[in-house]
Amino acid sequence: MICSMSTSRTAQTAIEMVFILSVIFIGLILIVPAYTENNTNIAIVSSVRSSASKAIAYLNMGVMSDEEPYQILNPMLEEIHKAQGNPHLAIKTLKSEESKSAVNITINITTPFSSVANIADLNETIKDFIEKDLIRSFRFTNSSGSLIYGGKVVRIEVKVERG
Repeated sequence: MICSMSTSRTAQTAIEMVFILSVIFIGLILIVPAYTENNTNIAIVSSVRSSASKAIAYLNMGVMSDEEPYQILNPMLEEIHKAQGNPHLAIKTLKSEESKSAVNITINITTPFSSVANIADLNETIKDFIEKDLIRSFRFTNSSGSLIYGGKVVRIEVKVERG
């Protein structure tokens, strides 16, 4: 009789442990995907902000470099110096809209000078710099013309305006 009670208690303890472990695993299955998706979105937005800050610092400094990826900004730097000199560019807002498959980011950059804000191709050139810097510095990839990070398509829009 003693042997049979010990066996039934061991079996009951094993069943309780299996139940507890299954509750823990189900919790992990529900929590981990949400955490990793949120972490990917944060990494994307912070990387884009960092690249945008690099572009703005380069244009505000006004010293040309032939180093990649800065050389893409050199024609804009020449235009800025013809128009005003120091453009005093600054990020006003950075907005992101996230879904399961894409992150859309809009960056509003301000300058006190309308002559700088009206330079043709300035928005597109800054966007191109950001995309090249993300690929070079933050392990984003370019797949069929789309910027990809963590399985998500990243779309960037840049608007330089007087403000």
